[in-house]
Amino acid sequence: MTETARFDAVVEQLIETGGPGAAVAVLREGRFVHRKAYGLADLEWGTALAPDCSFRIASLTKQFTAAAILRLEAQGRVSIDDPLEAHLPDFDPRGRRVSLRSLLNHTSGLRNHDLGQGSRAGRPNTPRAEVLASVKAAPFDSEPGERYRYCNSGYLLLGAVIEAVSGVSYATFVAAEFFEPLGMARTGMFAPRRITPKRARGYVRGRGGFHNADPDPFNWSDSAGALSSTLDDLALWDGALRDGRVMTPDAFARMIEPTRLTNGTVYPYGLGWGTATYGGHALHHHTGGISGFACQMARLNDGSLTTIVLSNLYLFPFDRVTRGLLRAALDMPERRGPFTPPEPSDLHACAGVFENDEGGQVVIDASGGRRARLAAVGEGHLCDPQDPEVELRFSKMTGDSYQILEYVSPLWPTQTYARAANAGGERL
Repeated sequence: MTETARFDAVVEQLIETGGPGAAVAVLREGRFVHRKAYGLADLEWGTALAPDCSFRIASLTKQFTAAAILRLEAQGRVSIDDPLEAHLPDFDPRGRRVSLRSLLNHTSGLRNHDLGQGSRAGRPNTPRAEVLASVKAAPFDSEPGERYRYCNSGYLLLGAVIEAVSGVSYATFVAAEFFEPLGMARTGMFAPRRITPKRARGYVRGRGGFHNADPDPFNWSDSAGALSSTLDDLALWDGALRDGRVMTPDAFARMIEPTRLTNGTVYPYGLGWGTATYGGHALHHHTGGISGFACQMARLNDGSLTTIVLSNLYLFPFDRVTRGLLRAALDMPERRGPFTPPEPSDLHACAGVFENDEGGQVVIDASGGRRARLAAVGEGHLCDPQDPEVELRFSKMTGDSYQILEYVSPLWPTQTYARAANAGGERL
C-alpha cells in the first residue's frame, strides 16, 4: 500500500456517505506529502469539501495568542512573568500572583468562564467587555501554579493584555504581526456575516442524523478560540515556526516546554501547545472544538513532520485521525486484534456513568447493541476495536461494580473518572 493510500485509509473509514468530513494535511520538512479533503462542505447542496476550504479552528487560536504575547516580550513590552494587573489594572488578584505565564499554561487557578453557562450555542452574544468583566470577577478554583486546569478565561485575558499593550485590537495585532507578513490571507477572526470564500458549513450529529450547527456567540471565544483558517495558511504558519520567522528557536523551545507545578510535578502543556510522546517521537499538538467544527494540529519537535486535521463536524474523531496519520507517515505498526468481547459479568461491572472533577462524563452502556463496539484488553480493561490505542481501565470494585475509570490515550495525560449516580454523557 502506498503512503497516500495509507493516509486515505485513515480518514475514509470515518467519513459517512452524504455527510460532513475533513480536510487533512501531512507535511515533511515544510512540504505537503498529503493534502486532501473528504466528505461534504454543504450537505444541503451536496457540495464537496476542498483542501482549500475555510474552517473555524477553535482553540488552535491559542497558539497565535501565545505567540503574540511572546512577540510583545521580544519587543521588550511585556514579560510572561509579569503579574496580570501590571497590564490590566482593574484586575484584582485577591492576594494572589496571577502571571501571564500562568494564563498561558492554564495554571492561573481562575475559573473557566464557560462553566455553568449551558450550551455555547444557546447563549446570547454578550458584549465582549461584559464577558471580560465577568472573567475578572470570577472566583478562583485553586491557587496559581497549584494545578493545571484548561481555562479559556485565561486566553481571553491574554487577548485583553495584547490590546492594552499594543494599543490596537487583538485581530489587528495578530494580522499585522503574523498573518499579513506570512501571506496567511485567509486567516482571521470568525465573522458570521462576512462573505467568506469556500467557507465550510458546520454540522452536529443528532439522534436522527446530521443537523446544521447553531452558531455560537463568538464574543465568548475571541482570543481563546475565534479564528478561522485553512490547511494552506496553517502550513505557512508551520513553516514560519520551523524557520524562526515567528520567534527565535529559544523562544519556541520555551513555548513547548512542559509546565512544572508548585508541587514539583510536570504537566504536559506548554504555552499554547500540549506536549506528548508518540511512538518514541516527542511532539507538541493542540485541538479545537466549537459548534460545528473540530480540529487538531500536531508537530514533531524536530520539525520534520506536521499533521493538520480540520473538520466541519463537531466531535469529529480528530485525535484518532491524527494518530493514524502519524503512524502512516512514520511507518509505525498498528495495534491489531484479534479482540474478544468482554465477559458479561465484567461488562456489567464496568457499565454506568463516570464523571471527572471538571464535569466531564463517560457512559458505558452494557446493552447488547453497544457490546460489539467494546473489546476486552484484560480484566477490567476495555477498548474500542476500531481505536485500540485508547483504553478504559477500571478499578476499585465495590459490590459488583467498578468505581474508578481511567481513560488512557497516547497523546493525553490519563483522565480519572469516578462512578456517578446520574445518567447522560457520551456513550461509547
